[in-house]
Amino acid sequence: MIHDTFYSLKPYHPHEPGLNDIIFSFQNKQVLVRKDRSFFEYRDICDSVHCTYLFETGSLSFYLADLSSIDHICLSLQQLRTYEPRWLGFAAILAWQLYTWIDANQYCGHDGKLMHMDMQERALRCDACNRLIYPTLSPAVIVGVIHNGRILVTRYSAQHSSYSHDALVAGYAEAGETIEETVKREVKEETGLDVSDIVYYRSQPWPFSSSLLFGFFCHVSGSSQIHLDRNELKTAEWKSRTDAIDTADDSSLTHEMIEVFQKGLVH
Repeated sequence: MIHDTFYSLKPYHPHEPGLNDIIFSFQNKQVLVRKDRSFFEYRDICDSVHCTYLFETGSLSFYLADLSSIDHICLSLQQLRTYEPRWLGFAAILAWQLYTWIDANQYCGHDGKLMHMDMQERALRCDACNRLIYPTLSPAVIVGVIHNGRILVTRYSAQHSSYSHDALVAGYAEAGETIEETVKREVKEETGLDVSDIVYYRSQPWPFSSSLLFGFFCHVSGSSQIHLDRNELKTAEWKSRTDAIDTADDSSLTHEMIEVFQKGLVH
């Protein structure tokens, strides 16, 4: 998965950038890079450019700045899914998640005052009312539903998502429910199936949607007849271990779970 080679984040510790530190700049869903597709370093920018500390991992720190005046090209978020080295592509996507959080919370929702980055923890603080806003993180599930040696593979409807490749049942947790209850509800809502024997597989941070994904495998309990929610899904069908399944690339938890099923490591 895309984050597997990413170094663990170090404790939040804002400081001035060093010459080799990475500076990210975004325009909508694109990241600004050098013409050779590498990311800008602090040595590339002038001292007058304001840099906002984001995080530190390995031997590098990462910052946010407006580099639109510097000669650049743009890469889309989708291109970052397979960017090499992979850990640096994930760092850029994580930076984009923090960029969108900062951009959406420039003013305090309580008194309308400007927010600023806190120096003690990764949060935005309002000096007027001392309100703290933390980065958005939405828990969600990816569900491998198995029945008689086959796995349930879906495709999203066009009105629900622009992702046009194969996927598994997925959805966000709601307030007041456990993550296992989310599994049951999402499978029932999207396909009409009841499931049991829910087993946790592993998790994945997914900055594209500010999510933390929890992967589960489970089995059908009762009828295997699919009743499709066409507002969410275009198709849902049972696939065997030898059937072709198209997940676009190997960056996602969905891809790994399907691969685990195809190798016969889950039953």
